[in-house]
Amino acid sequence: MRVQLRSLAAQGLERALYLPMRLLPTAFAGATGRMLARHVAPGLYPALDARARANLALLRPDLPTDAAVAEMWENLACTFCEIPRILRFWKEGRVEVQGAGHILETRRHRAVMAAWLHTGNPEVLGMTLAWIGARPVGIAARQPTGLRDRVVMRNRLAVGGRVLLADRDAVRPALRVLAGREETLVLAMDDYVGGIVHGPSLGRRLRTTGNIPYAVRLARLTGCAIVPGYVTRLPGSRFRTTFLPPVELPPETGDRAADLAAGIAALDAVLDPIVRANLPQWFFTMAWGPDA
Repeated sequence: MRVQLRSLAAQGLERALYLPMRLLPTAFAGATGRMLARHVAPGLYPALDARARANLALLRPDLPTDAAVAEMWENLACTFCEIPRILRFWKEGRVEVQGAGHILETRRHRAVMAAWLHTGNPEVLGMTLAWIGARPVGIAARQPTGLRDRVVMRNRLAVGGRVLLADRDAVRPALRVLAGREETLVLAMDDYVGGIVHGPSLGRRLRTTGNIPYAVRLARLTGCAIVPGYVTRLPGSRFRTTFLPPVELPPETGDRAADLAAGIAALDAVLDPIVRANLPQWFFTMAWGPDA
């Protein structure tokens, strides 16, 4: 019953805030998010707060836990409030880009898959790809509420992106995107399914299920480049989108299982440090489990 009441309260808050956040200045959205982070979110979700504290103590014992948890809630709440405003971010000069050439130059020679992580405001990454002309096509699950799903979908389409629903039927369209080389396939590496954050490993065993193995299989099959990308929240509702050099997968040996495992290890080795470095801004710090 408590879980249902929390869900209803969160959905009611979302509906109440949508129109004001859309109409008022971006700075107001950030201020509202910070207020929610300080006074609402931790009390509304005490179990998630406790898990985040445990995960931060385990994965980043060097960080002051209280400050890191406060940053996590602020990032989540601000992202929640920014969704109706995000289409204005580029024109308002709120997004800086590092490593755009890793996407744009690589696209000149081969298909590209942007392997992204849920850090900062994750929606900014797909928007950045659209804003720099990389034509994103995301493989994405539904948002947790109908209103958010409609708004997020509208935003993605408004900048010229496309979305493939994350199910078995997405495989063939994804292969067509990579074969055509006119668009950039966009796939989250930290997929959260059935209560489990599948990647990166963060000290757990490497998995052969989830989006990291899926990305490796697609790259082996099509020859596409895997370009990691992530977003960092900066002060004042500003963001930095970073793209890294393409991940070099080990040469194939003919042993499919061994080649898959080697590819997973290579990709995980790049993604794991990104999440650790940005743990207070990672969406799944409050959901990750060391034994899952």
